[in-house]
Amino acid sequence: MSKPTIASACELARLLKSAARLSGHRRLLVCSGDVDWCKSQAVEMIPALAGESVLLIGEDFFGLSIIEVIAAKECLSRLGREYQNIIFNAFTGFDVDGFGAISGTLCAGGLMVLLTPALDQWPYFHDPEHHRMLVYPQQLEDVTGWYLQRLSQIIQVSDQLSLFTQSGTVRIQAANNNPDKNTPNEKDETVTAPCKTPSQMQAVRRIHKVFFGHRRRPLVLTADRGRGKSASLGIAAAQLLLAGVEQITITAPSRSTADVFFHHAAQVLGEQHATLSDRLQFIAPDDLVQTLPATRLLLVDEAAAIPTPLLEKMLSHYSRIVYATTIHGYEGTGRGFALRFRKVLDSKTPQWHELRMVEPVRWQPEDPLESFVFRTLLLNAVPAVIDKSENISPEQCTFRQISSEELMSNEDGLRQIFGLLVLAHYQTRPFDLRHLLDGGNIEICGLVDHQERFIAVLLAAREGGIDSALADDIWMGRRRVRGHILPQSLSNHLGLPEAILLKGLRVIRIAVHPDCQRIGLGRTLLDKLQHDASHKNIDYLGTVFGATGDLLEFWGDSSYVPVRVGLSRDAASGNHSVMMLRPLSLPALRLTRKAHKKCLAQLQWLLMDELKGLDVGVVAAILAMMEPIIRISDDYALSCDHQRELISFTEGQRQYENCIDVIKKAAFRILGAGDINTSDARLLVSRVIQNHSWHQVAKACNFSGEKQARQGLRELISVKNRQHLSAG
Repeated sequence: MSKPTIASACELARLLKSAARLSGHRRLLVCSGDVDWCKSQAVEMIPALAGESVLLIGEDFFGLSIIEVIAAKECLSRLGREYQNIIFNAFTGFDVDGFGAISGTLCAGGLMVLLTPALDQWPYFHDPEHHRMLVYPQQLEDVTGWYLQRLSQIIQVSDQLSLFTQSGTVRIQAANNNPDKNTPNEKDETVTAPCKTPSQMQAVRRIHKVFFGHRRRPLVLTADRGRGKSASLGIAAAQLLLAGVEQITITAPSRSTADVFFHHAAQVLGEQHATLSDRLQFIAPDDLVQTLPATRLLLVDEAAAIPTPLLEKMLSHYSRIVYATTIHGYEGTGRGFALRFRKVLDSKTPQWHELRMVEPVRWQPEDPLESFVFRTLLLNAVPAVIDKSENISPEQCTFRQISSEELMSNEDGLRQIFGLLVLAHYQTRPFDLRHLLDGGNIEICGLVDHQERFIAVLLAAREGGIDSALADDIWMGRRRVRGHILPQSLSNHLGLPEAILLKGLRVIRIAVHPDCQRIGLGRTLLDKLQHDASHKNIDYLGTVFGATGDLLEFWGDSSYVPVRVGLSRDAASGNHSVMMLRPLSLPALRLTRKAHKKCLAQLQWLLMDELKGLDVGVVAAILAMMEPIIRISDDYALSCDHQRELISFTEGQRQYENCIDVIKKAAFRILGAGDINTSDARLLVSRVIQNHSWHQVAKACNFSGEKQARQGLRELISVKNRQHLSAG
């Protein structure tokens, strides 16, 4: 690192801009000091940036119309745009998601300026972002600054940035030793507009081939951030529309995720955008799999951030489909996507193709800013390497609780843990890393092998123990305190005000190494957590997750029982949430029984209304867990008269509509017993429990029509009722 004498911030900015333009890289300058000093240095740099775009993240202290000012939470909306200079004011809050997103919009030769408190004081700074991590009854001073301490330490030793401090430190990043190795325009010589790299040109061609080539040969595009993946989708879609294609559909985790796609499509369409744009539609993943609209080509952007079951439904229905996903970054993880989805592709469309986009679009390879962002946000975190020949078993692993302070001194362990979390959950983002280190109610548990490698990890949030003075307000819905999802839902949604007084642990995530799954490590973690919690005056363990048959089976086998089903679908996963509890104390056991019973009472009506579209397998799995309550409840008891009604129905002497109340009782008992195959469960749930029409039932159950569906139900009730009578 060179240490030249710098007379001013303006001179430093000019020096860094010159080096950035020469190398085709981007430069990061950290200005560290008190807020007024940092602002004055930023103002002084403006002449060095004259004639170029400048974006300020945070509050406006320039008062200049030439500078665009946005809040950090708006950074995601700027994806797809390009900026030549960015000033990120961390005094207004270091939004890690915003920082990661906006860094990808800085183009080659650009300068990012990060304004921070003095690095040795930054961990103690009352960052406005701390409000997002507050949990009742915490105050701001209760939120730790471990993440900012880690970031400060990286900045102090990193050779991927320049540092300018109020105390007089001037550290300038070394110049590129081979500035002519990759000149900014070298790659443009062989690339045809609107594409900017060879990879992008190839991606566009391959998307065209999906449409014009053989059916059932999907394409998977993978790339690091900034490689023009979403832009490639937009360019190809627009070209196909101009060629006369009638309808193209794009889906993504959110509408804003597709902004880059639509931006580039509009540029290619040009004057014809107004007339052709109606042939290009966005549909959210959950709506898409529910409605399955007709389309000539389906494009799935950020596929890693969409649950595998939804991707599989798309693959089954559409014959021409392109999946695109980011390998590293807040959008999801390409490796996790590959692990979850590759087997599905191999099974259903064995002739699928993959293309990895390599070259960055906006900057040269080996960009120092990209490396810095990846390191600070752990965008490239991966689990420990485990040889497939190694025999890992639950008995060989040690249960360990890990504090944030321990993780600060174990960067490799932090990378392993976060790598597991990224692979396990499609919505993991950089803020989760900060919350992991600074969240005041988070407990981190893991299983490590004899080599001290993290094989599995569990995150749990401490909840409950809320002041009894708030009981009525929470129960009536007049008040919600920050955090405490389980006790407040039990109180308000199920009418159990005593829930807020008990103390619980809500399991947020369980992540098991992809090479060590299906051997009981997840259940071992839960059992170890239960044993540990029972010695800490914890009343219950709980969880909330998007309901699928596999997950319900996992939690049910771990002695958790369902107490609530969410009324709306998650927009990304398309699943309804399910809340489950495992009581550890006598008060919690009484609470769980009451919640379990209330849940069943609500489901009886909700499954014919708001939950009418709930997956049949999910309904059957939940009701099977309700068997103890159904068996002893008078509401589902079958008297001698009820039995006579059922017999008259099954023998064809009475119509379904004339004894529906008795049939419903029988249906709940049959499903509660759990001994039922998928096709029978679909018939029973769709007609009797969810009250779908005979026409819908016949279609869903592959009957020729209503008459055959009615007969099928008679036979099913007859067989199951005889089994019940013989067992009783």
